[in-house]
Amino acid sequence: MKTRLMISLFLLTALAFRGTGQNNDNKAVVRDTIKLDEVVVQAMRSLTPMKELPAAISVISQGQLLEFSKTIAPDEALRLVPGVKVENGTDGSRVHLYIRGQGILSESGFRGIQVLIDGIPVNDPGGYCPDLYDVDWGVVKKVEVVRGLAASLYGANATGGIINIISGNGGAKPVNTTLSFSAGSYGFWKALGQVDGTSDKIDYRVSYSHTQGHGYRAHQSFMSDNFSEKVNWTPTNKIKITQLLTYTGYFNQNSEGINMYRYETFGPRAANTDAVPYNEFQTTNRLTGALLGKFDITKNQDLQVKAFFRTNSYRETSNNGDDYKPYLTMGASGQYDLNFGKENLRNHFSVGVDYQTQTVTEHMFAVPPGNQRDSNRVDSYWSRQCFDQSTILINQIINQQSLGVFLIDKLDIARKLYALLNLRYDYVYSSLQNNIPVPDSLSPSGNRTFQKPTWRIGLAYDIFRAFNIYANYGTGFLTPSNDELYNNPQAYGGFNNLIKPTTSQGFEFGARGDVGNFLHYDVTAYDIFSDNEFYRYSIASRGNNTAFFGNMGKSTKWGIETFVSYSPVKNIMIDAAYTYSHFTYTSPDSVAGHFMPNSPENMLYAEVSYSFLKHFKVAVASQWQSKFCIQVDDSIYNHYTIGKTYYQPGSVQSSWVKGYNIFNLDMHYAWKLGWLRGDLSLYVKNVFDTQYFGFTEPNNGPDYNSYQPAPGREFFVNLRLNL
Repeated sequence: MKTRLMISLFLLTALAFRGTGQNNDNKAVVRDTIKLDEVVVQAMRSLTPMKELPAAISVISQGQLLEFSKTIAPDEALRLVPGVKVENGTDGSRVHLYIRGQGILSESGFRGIQVLIDGIPVNDPGGYCPDLYDVDWGVVKKVEVVRGLAASLYGANATGGIINIISGNGGAKPVNTTLSFSAGSYGFWKALGQVDGTSDKIDYRVSYSHTQGHGYRAHQSFMSDNFSEKVNWTPTNKIKITQLLTYTGYFNQNSEGINMYRYETFGPRAANTDAVPYNEFQTTNRLTGALLGKFDITKNQDLQVKAFFRTNSYRETSNNGDDYKPYLTMGASGQYDLNFGKENLRNHFSVGVDYQTQTVTEHMFAVPPGNQRDSNRVDSYWSRQCFDQSTILINQIINQQSLGVFLIDKLDIARKLYALLNLRYDYVYSSLQNNIPVPDSLSPSGNRTFQKPTWRIGLAYDIFRAFNIYANYGTGFLTPSNDELYNNPQAYGGFNNLIKPTTSQGFEFGARGDVGNFLHYDVTAYDIFSDNEFYRYSIASRGNNTAFFGNMGKSTKWGIETFVSYSPVKNIMIDAAYTYSHFTYTSPDSVAGHFMPNSPENMLYAEVSYSFLKHFKVAVASQWQSKFCIQVDDSIYNHYTIGKTYYQPGSVQSSWVKGYNIFNLDMHYAWKLGWLRGDLSLYVKNVFDTQYFGFTEPNNGPDYNSYQPAPGREFFVNLRLNL
C-alpha cells in the first residue's frame, strides 16, 4: 500500500516538473476550471455568487464530467468532491452515496441528501433517494454539491447536504447533434444521441441513451434506457417557463455481498449463494414530468413555482419473496423573492413552501425454498423469471406526505461581508394500511408523524480574490426512510414503531480562493453532533438479506475537506481532493469511542492531466482510501482460525476492512474535420488490477458480514461526434 502511494506522489511530481519545460505558447486546451469570481450557485434556492455564500460548496463543470469515457455513474462525476464517498459495488449506476457520513448503512440508495435534477427533487417525502438512474451524466451541464447541514433549506431530505444536477440547454444553432458510443470490459457498452437547439424564444434538448453490461461478478448484469427532454420558453424578458420529461427503464441482477469464506474460497467474482437460484434482480420503470416558472413581478421582486409528478413501477426478487411496488409521487413548491435596501446594506429575502405526497401499493409473494427451485432454469444475463407462490406475505398501501415552510434572508452588510439566515419548519406524515386479514389487536396498520424546525446562520467575508472565508452553525433533522419504517422487525409488513428521527447540530468554517490564474483551493473544517443515530441489524429467521433499523445513540463527526487545482503551465492541470474524517459514537457506553461503519479516516483522489500537440491529452489518477470498519463492535465475532486464514463460515478476525490504492489512466484525442468535430478516448480503470471491496454491509446472521468486491482492471473506449 505504501509503495503504491509513493508511486502516486512520484507520478504527480514528475508530470508537474515535466510541464515546466514546455513552451507556454502551446495551443493545447486543458480542462475548464472553476473560478471563484465567476461561479454562481443555485443549489441554495436562489442564484448567488459562491463567494457570498457561507457554506462548503463544490461545483463540477461539464468539462470535468466528460473527462472519462463511461459517463454512467456518480463515482466518476463526483471524484474530485471532498467529503463525498460513492460506493459502486455493482459496476453500474446502482450506488450508495454519503456526504460527511450521512447516508451510511442504507439498505439501498441513500437518505438525508437532497438530490435535485433541474430543480425537481428525486427524494421521496421522507428524504430517501432510491437511486440516480434518471441522470445521464453524458448530458449534464453542471453539478453543485453543498456539503453539510442543509435541512433548513430543503428539510429532512438535506441533513447531509445537497446535490444539484443541471442538464444542458439548447445550443446556439437551430439544430445541433451529438452522438456518442462507448464500449468496454465485461460486456459494457453505451450509445447516446442528443439533438438540441435554439429558435427565437425557445431552446430545447432531447436525448436518449442505452447502456448495458454483464458486470464484474457473476449475476451482476445491468441494462438501462434513458430518455430526457427539456424545453425553455422565454415569451418576455420577465417570464421563463421550463418543461421537463424523463423516462428511465433500469434492470439489474443482484449478486449481493458474500462472506469472507466465500470470497476466499470462490474468488471475488462469486455471487451470493441465494442470488442465482432465486434469480435476484431489481427493475425500475420511472416517468417524471415537470413544469417550472420564474416570473419577475418588478425589478426587485420575483416568484418561482414548480410542479411535478412521477410514476415508478419497482420490482425486487430475493430469497425473501417477489416484491412489487408501484409508486405515484406528486409535488409542488412556490418561492417569493424580494430585494431591498441600499448598496452598503442590501437585503435578499425569500419565503416559500414545499409540498410532496407519495403513495406506494406493495404486494410481496412468497417464493419456494431453494431446494424446490427449478434446477433446469438457465441463468441468462437478462432473465426476469421468478417462481411466485400464491401466498401473499405483504399487501399494504403506504402513504407519505411532507410539508415544509422556509425563510431565507441574505444580508449584504458591506461591500464584501455577507450574512445568511435560513429557517424552516417540516411536517412529515407516514401511514400504512394493511390489507391482510389479521385480528385487530395484531394489525400493523397505523401512522406516524415527525415534525421539527431547523435553522442555520453564517457569515462570508470576501477579503480579496485569493482569500474568501466563511463560517456557519446549523441544525439537522433526519426522518426514518421507507426502509427504516417499513422493514418491521416484529412481522412481515407494518411499521417499525420504535425508531426515532436523528437530530444534529454543528458548525463549519473554511477558506477558498484563486491565486492568479493557476491555483484554486478550498479548505473546510467541520464538527457535527448527532442524537439517535440510525444503525442497521439483521434477524436470521427473516432471511440473510433483510435489514432492520434502530437508534444507536449519539455520535460526533469532525473532519477536514480540501481541494486544490493547480496549473503550473498552460497545458498541465493537477487536481487533488483529500478528506480526513473522524466519525465515532459517543453513546451508549457499549460502543462509545468506536468508529462508525463504512467511514474511512482518509480519502484522496489526485489527478494530473497533460495536453500536447494541440489535440492530445493524457490524465493519470490515483484513488486512495484507508481502512474502515463494518461492524461497531468486534465482540460479536467468533475468533476461530486455521493458521492465518479464516476458513470457518461465519468467522472473521475483526470488523476492519483494509484500504486500497488504485490508479486510472485516461487518454483523449480531439479532432475537427470541416464542420465535424469529434473526440476519441481510452480509459483504463484500476490499472494494476488491485482487488478491493466496493461496498460492505454489516450482517449479524450466521454468515456475518457481507462484502461486494469491486472490479479489477477495466478498459473503455469512447467516440463522441458533434455535428
